[in-house]
Amino acid sequence: MSKEIYLGVDGGGTKTAFILEKDGETFLHKEGTIHLSQISRDEFKKRIRNAVEVLTKEAGLTNKDIAYTFVSVPGYGQYPEDEAFIDESLREILGTDNFKVGNDCLNAWAGSLNAKPGINIILGTGSIGFGLDDKGNSLRCGGWGPLISDESSGYYLGLRLINYFTKQSDGRIPKTMLYDLMKEELKIDDDFEIIPMAEGMTRDELAAVSKILGKLLENKDQCALELIDRAGYEAALTINTLAKKLSFEGEVLASYSGGVFNLGSILIDSIEKYLDENIRLLAPYADPTQGALILAKKYSEEDK
Repeated sequence: MSKEIYLGVDGGGTKTAFILEKDGETFLHKEGTIHLSQISRDEFKKRIRNAVEVLTKEAGLTNKDIAYTFVSVPGYGQYPEDEAFIDESLREILGTDNFKVGNDCLNAWAGSLNAKPGINIILGTGSIGFGLDDKGNSLRCGGWGPLISDESSGYYLGLRLINYFTKQSDGRIPKTMLYDLMKEELKIDDDFEIIPMAEGMTRDELAAVSKILGKLLENKDQCALELIDRAGYEAALTINTLAKKLSFEGEVLASYSGGVFNLGSILIDSIEKYLDENIRLLAPYADPTQGALILAKKYSEEDK
């Protein structure tokens, strides 16, 4: 059996994508999040085990045929009590020590820059920045969670859209298209319904509110334009900080990943407006799922 077989696991705040490569052919599978702040330990193991079983069966393999695996886990590195459990579970499921676990900012960076020196910013359900410089030093920035951080994320944008709605409702600011669109999308009759509704929303549900932002921006809604400008500033602040704290030689390459970037050029332009002059923002080389596969191969070579 050939050993050109690698498994990449792209764990996100909402879903987890698994990619198995066998001699250049890829097999894909998706599960829910593997973030241990959102699911139980039993569910974590169940989702990983199911994905490995599905993919190896489809590829005509066993888990022992996999040469190396990289697994990104949201929040990894922030909750030390979970790390031993994650490593132990993967060792049990994969039947080998040929794997490495990292935060989901790692595979996002590897995908966007093909694991080359530079900076990646993730704007998805949450947000975080990661950089690796020319000397091999790495650093994370942002990503302190939805309660106190995650600037420019879907959650951040959704929460602020709701805040704009309340201000428009009680007259603190003039009503714009945002007010009617929020009522329509959230099916609100009485404006005060937003209070229990928002209090009962999960992190993912609050992030989903941000999906109306695209339509508001197309119609040049003033509140949406203010919000996208703020999002650009916060994202650039993270990138600029990483560029300053790491040791890059010359021009710094930066890229991005995450569903918020579906907003397109208006978000890119907003970020570029606030970037330091020595930073160049590039379209991503590949997505974070491919990034997990890139890292599986990279760490396999390094461990030889």
